[in-house]
Amino acid sequence: MRTKRYHQNPHALHIGCEKPRAYYIPYGSSLDAPSMQREKSDRFQLLSGEWAFAYYDSVEQVPEERLEADASMKGWDRIPVPANWQLHGYDAPQYLNTRYPFPVDPPFVPADNPAGVYARDFELNSEWDGLKKYVVFEGVDACFYLYVNGQPAGYSQVAHMTSEFEISRFLRPGKNRMTVVVLKWCDGSYLECQDKFRMSGIFRDVYLLARPMGHLTDLQIETRLAPDYRSADLVFTLDMLNPEDAVIAVSDPDGQLLGRVHPDENGRAVFQVENPILWSAETPELYGVLIEAAGEFIPEQVGIREIRIDKGVVRFNGRTVKFKGVNRHDFDTRHGFAVPVSAMVEDLVQMKRHNVNAIRTSHYPNDPRFLQLCDRYGFYVMDEADIETHGIWDMDRLSDDPEWQEAYLDRVERMVERDKNRPSVFSWSMGNESGFGCNHVECLRWTEARDPSRITHYEGHAGQEEQGKEWEVVPQVCSRMYADPNWCREYCENEKERALILCEYSHAMGNGPGDLKDYWDEIYSHDRFCGGFVWEWYNHGLYQGDAPDGRPKYGYGGDFGEIHHDGNFCCDGLVSPTRRPMPGLTEYKYVIQPVRVEALDLEQGLFRIVNLYDFTYLSRLECRWEITRNGEPVESGSLGALSIPPQRSETVEVSYTRPVDGRCFIRFIFSQIGESPAVPVGMELAFVQFQLPAAESVLSARLPDTLLSVSEEAGQIKVAGDGFIYTFDKRQAAFAQLEAGGRALLRSPMTFQAWRAPTDNDRDVRREWQGMGLDRLHTYVYDCNWEQEEHCVAINADFALVSDTFPKQIEGSCRWKINTAGEISLSADLRVGERIAFLPRFGLRLALDRSCNRVEYFGLGPGDSYIDRKNAAYMGRFRDTVAGLLTDYIRPQECGNHYATEWAAVYDKSRRGLFFRRRDGFDFQALPYTAEELDAAGHNYDLPPSDKTVVCLDYRQSGVGSNSCGPRLAEKYQLREKEFTMELTISPLDPAASLWDKANVRYE
Repeated sequence: MRTKRYHQNPHALHIGCEKPRAYYIPYGSSLDAPSMQREKSDRFQLLSGEWAFAYYDSVEQVPEERLEADASMKGWDRIPVPANWQLHGYDAPQYLNTRYPFPVDPPFVPADNPAGVYARDFELNSEWDGLKKYVVFEGVDACFYLYVNGQPAGYSQVAHMTSEFEISRFLRPGKNRMTVVVLKWCDGSYLECQDKFRMSGIFRDVYLLARPMGHLTDLQIETRLAPDYRSADLVFTLDMLNPEDAVIAVSDPDGQLLGRVHPDENGRAVFQVENPILWSAETPELYGVLIEAAGEFIPEQVGIREIRIDKGVVRFNGRTVKFKGVNRHDFDTRHGFAVPVSAMVEDLVQMKRHNVNAIRTSHYPNDPRFLQLCDRYGFYVMDEADIETHGIWDMDRLSDDPEWQEAYLDRVERMVERDKNRPSVFSWSMGNESGFGCNHVECLRWTEARDPSRITHYEGHAGQEEQGKEWEVVPQVCSRMYADPNWCREYCENEKERALILCEYSHAMGNGPGDLKDYWDEIYSHDRFCGGFVWEWYNHGLYQGDAPDGRPKYGYGGDFGEIHHDGNFCCDGLVSPTRRPMPGLTEYKYVIQPVRVEALDLEQGLFRIVNLYDFTYLSRLECRWEITRNGEPVESGSLGALSIPPQRSETVEVSYTRPVDGRCFIRFIFSQIGESPAVPVGMELAFVQFQLPAAESVLSARLPDTLLSVSEEAGQIKVAGDGFIYTFDKRQAAFAQLEAGGRALLRSPMTFQAWRAPTDNDRDVRREWQGMGLDRLHTYVYDCNWEQEEHCVAINADFALVSDTFPKQIEGSCRWKINTAGEISLSADLRVGERIAFLPRFGLRLALDRSCNRVEYFGLGPGDSYIDRKNAAYMGRFRDTVAGLLTDYIRPQECGNHYATEWAAVYDKSRRGLFFRRRDGFDFQALPYTAEELDAAGHNYDLPPSDKTVVCLDYRQSGVGSNSCGPRLAEKYQLREKEFTMELTISPLDPAASLWDKANVRYE
């Protein structure tokens, strides 16, 4: 290809492009325009669809004749637009987090720079005669050369931003040919080193627009509220010839016309709205605007709102707000960067149903239609420029190089100009992880001058503060990534100038995050702490077809033949690739729920209910309450719709009969009342549970007056009673087999354990654990003896858990007692060596036959829970299957734990199995796989069919935290005790037995 080259020149960014403008679509009819469905516009022609395609390993191989207007397309491949070519058999996806995929030598990229040549024939609408024609590309990675009828028409870059070309002079009557040469890399790729799959192609829509002469070239709508918020000015600025001939019609959110206004000769018009209905994420009310200008109609929607910072506090419409946010990539498992609108809607619906109110468009502007959806559904958006130089960011190499200033400013300007009319956008972010330098200063300076109505953000400035460097312009908020909650508290207590926001925190990779509550305790405690954005929303597994058993296969780094990759670090989202909520999202929902309830007097039924909404009364939710005794409902009622003002509280009295005994709880459930585009009527959005004071329920029973026989041989102790035989392994200090009712219950012997399948958040500490040999522990018994007591046999053992080549670090003594009822009680005293900072867990592991695939338990449920991830769970009696307790993470890992379990039963269809109890609670888990099997599987589809049920009964597990890219697990969630006692009771399950009786029986 002999065309002049621009793609390695940071000063040649856009050739033949129009100036950036606000996103809007013109219509030829006032009837179609209000729909704001661009496909209905007669001035819009979509070119997306099937294009001819030819792929070349290097742009140097592209034949010049392929670009000609009459070039034959016979023999070309076909590819859909929009799409990434790596998902259609060309090249391969490459997942990288912080590295460039090519040698770092800006602005140069490899000479063997792959290219895709796209071509499409099209005919113009005959009614477009006399109109100017434009072609719009909404997203192309990495850059492209445009040819229309064989003539060079332009060049552009900035992958996630709109490029618009006026192409009238290149067009001809009848058939036309558009050819686009897309390069995999360009100088702009140095500014696009984001944590994502690196893929190429035309990945957003391509379309034509027909515009009249003298048409509107840009539009800005500002909202200015009176100090008392009782009136608002809509300020319009129209960039066009003869703007005074335009007419602007304004309608209220119900569609009723409020009036019309004409701009002055400078294109400026002001329309005053009395008693405006203000826009917020809770009340996304939009006023309609229809501009008639130069023979076309421009529809727009306006949200009246005000954002400001007052003495370090972010205020939205005068109120303090909390951003309950997520980071969101524009990504889909089957379509890559070409995200369907239906998937965008599904994202927003799931967010609304999980109390999320804010989105950071990490790390580039999203599809413009996504922001329109955010306006309508109600989300606060931090719009982020397409800038990240992570591969060299620690050197500030490009950010502090004036040669790159034009490129930096271009990306910020294009974002601001495109999205300036979106009410959902509250903040402009200068990009991500690119160090800090003079180019950021210029971007901040330009942005504050261009749009003082929004907040500027850039986290990269944080390092400058820590180094004591001062700059004349800085971001308007202090932003941090993965700061420890304690650091956040100290900042809010000592810093007096800027609000604090966490642009990334609580890394949601795999089983996690487990520190959300700690962060939100601090956020709610300080007005200056305005919230944050969890990393991240979506698990970036690319669909690779189905496994032989029908399970979908999702690929991550290394699954596509890449030499350089960052593994499964892209699988770090709150929803699965099918947008199914993961446990971390459920946890987040209830941590950020819009209601807090405080128990003032449980005996009298007095509670304080706090409305955590910022703008709406709590009457949008119905409050119901339910009392359970031993897991069964005994009384319920409704407080109806409580008319508590936003950010206020009210004391309520609940009239109920408090149960006399048993495990009794009252739970308040808050559910959606009215219709909503995202949340169905009756959906639960919040709950709070309290334990009610009640006497302990104890069932006294006498032990059977039978004899226990004991025999010892070949390192085993056999204890036999009425209907049971238990075999104790003296070399393991635990039981090798439990037989009851003539049936062997254990598939493999019990063992003490301290290892778990490391979670993604254990990725750092696992090296410490493995460095102590915790992954290869086995039992060494020093002494084992038994003694006969009244109605029981006691077996005592002194033991250690040891690993080859490592010094002993865990030792203990245990006492097992088997009574004549067949009940086994364990009391084990453990001592942990000083070299182990904390254990993954400690407890017993045993395996049952796979037929024992049913589970029932009383504890925290219905989902899994950990010491630091339990806010989505409540105390109750729950039933599930063993398969149902396994969380389907893309990379298998520790999951399915139930913290604070008081009793659990695992049984088969005839209800034969085992029962476990400890009144003070234990961590319970029943899964189809061992920790070793989970850890060995690189993908969920690598797990073989299971032939067992693995039960773990732990004194405690350590929490899960968010240390995959965040602070180390807090000490209060670590199993770091150097001495502790584990107690547990185990017994065979009689099919006719009441589980509650077994839980409460006390033998005399």
